[in-house]
Amino acid sequence: MDDEKIINLFFERSEQGVKELSEKYGKLIFHISHHILNNNEDARECENDTYLGVWNTVPPKKPNPFSAYVCKIARNVSLNKRRFNRAKKRDSSFDESMEELDGCFSVPSAETEWFAREMGRVVNDFVGTLGNEERVLFLRRYWFSHPVTLIANDLHMSENNVSVKLFRIREKLKEYLGEEGFSI
Repeated sequence: MDDEKIINLFFERSEQGVKELSEKYGKLIFHISHHILNNNEDARECENDTYLGVWNTVPPKKPNPFSAYVCKIARNVSLNKRRFNRAKKRDSSFDESMEELDGCFSVPSAETEWFAREMGRVVNDFVGTLGNEERVLFLRRYWFSHPVTLIANDLHMSENNVSVKLFRIREKLKEYLGEEGFSI
């Protein structure tokens, strides 16, 4: 079923919309959650919470593209679960990829919604400047939290090559952020 029909089912408040969403995007949602949490049970819980998140926000929103909207909800739900688990002193492999980006961002002492939105816009613009291979590496590592080993295997590259390319991308990001007025 196409995305517009699924959205219309949500506007009608039909539970069939959740079933169609699950059928079309369930594996992707689970994949995103699992790479952030590295736990099947937590990933399934986040998958269900993603369905609830879509149910609660569509309507009034009519997102386009729908797939990106669903992925964003899945990622945010998973990150919240990761923070909850981490607060309980449970470790997560997601931390490693986020620690790699620590040197790229300077967070003000009183973080505001405006700052987060602006930083998101600038990082999105930066990703748009990357070539296809760099964009794939950046998104797989820092959006989907794929381990370097998986990226290397999937792209038929050595782990060292992937690590070096990611390092260079982070250096470009630091430079780009500096040019955009963000202190590093």
